[in-house]
Amino acid sequence: MTLPSGLLRTSLTVLVAGAAGAALDRLGVPLGWLLGAMLTMIAAAFLRLPAEQPRPLVPWVKASVGTLLGASVTPSIVTGAAQWWPSVLCMFIVIVLGGLINFQLLSRVARFSKVEATLCSMPGGITEMILLGEQAGADQRRVAVVHTLRIALSILTIPILATLIFGITIDRAGAPEHAPMTLADWGWFAACILAGVLADRHTRVPAPLILVPLVLCAALHLSGLTAFVVPGAVSTLIQLVIGMNVGARFLGLSLRSLAAMAGAACSVVAVQISLAVAASLLMSGWIGADRLSLMLAYAPGGLAEMSLIAIAMGREVAFVGLHHVLRVLLSLGASSPLVRRASR
Repeated sequence: MTLPSGLLRTSLTVLVAGAAGAALDRLGVPLGWLLGAMLTMIAAAFLRLPAEQPRPLVPWVKASVGTLLGASVTPSIVTGAAQWWPSVLCMFIVIVLGGLINFQLLSRVARFSKVEATLCSMPGGITEMILLGEQAGADQRRVAVVHTLRIALSILTIPILATLIFGITIDRAGAPEHAPMTLADWGWFAACILAGVLADRHTRVPAPLILVPLVLCAALHLSGLTAFVVPGAVSTLIQLVIGMNVGARFLGLSLRSLAAMAGAACSVVAVQISLAVAASLLMSGWIGADRLSLMLAYAPGGLAEMSLIAIAMGREVAFVGLHHVLRVLLSLGASSPLVRRASR
């Protein structure tokens, strides 16, 4: 009995990506599993290798990230959330200021159309930005590449910036030991994931794969029905699939087309990350919050990716996750009217 060619390609790709992730993790590279998988897919894209990500798993894994976020919500975090409003306000300022700067750079220097410049300046979800661009007649590939590079470069640079700017050494000693998950805990975990996938298919809730499991899992933990902590092996699998998903967006992209847009994408990321670092330094002195947590909260990466980095770095995941949920909601809410205005 022979395996279907697609399944064989996917299996081999997962094995190679897993080997790369394990190697980087063994070498002590922060987020080694995620980075190894992402770089494997990028290399396969440019070497024209027949790589294939486990596409059916991606929605379920993204919903798992939301569940991880929800499991980190405690009563003390809910009580302290009211004190986070200065940081949330600062994040909104960072988004608006970065959007204005990048719009001018993309429209005047990179010669993007006003619609494309608007979509590429907003740090929203890739899928949502592409769909808005399709409706407005923008170049979907250009929008997709800029946002893919935004996330990929954020993943690559944040661990470096944490060391160079903040002098923070990533603790790789591992997460503290927790009680094993019971059968009931696994049932609640699966229910939260299933709720996210169903919401993604049948509702119009923004970022449903993350937001719905997050809210449901947080409610379960706050109510005392469960107090599970997801094992490290599950977190490793999530990193692997998310890394492959980010890198897979480069498949089918030629070096020539990437080079034509790389400069614009890098300028967008440079502006957004510079503002994130500056804002984190400013706010840490004002509200006394951890600088790395603030930088992760303001960084232009994706919701799932930045949440995973916060988990891997031992930062307050609920703090980082809340900021990114609000960032996605703001970006999605502002993008539609701004695109309509740009189209006219």
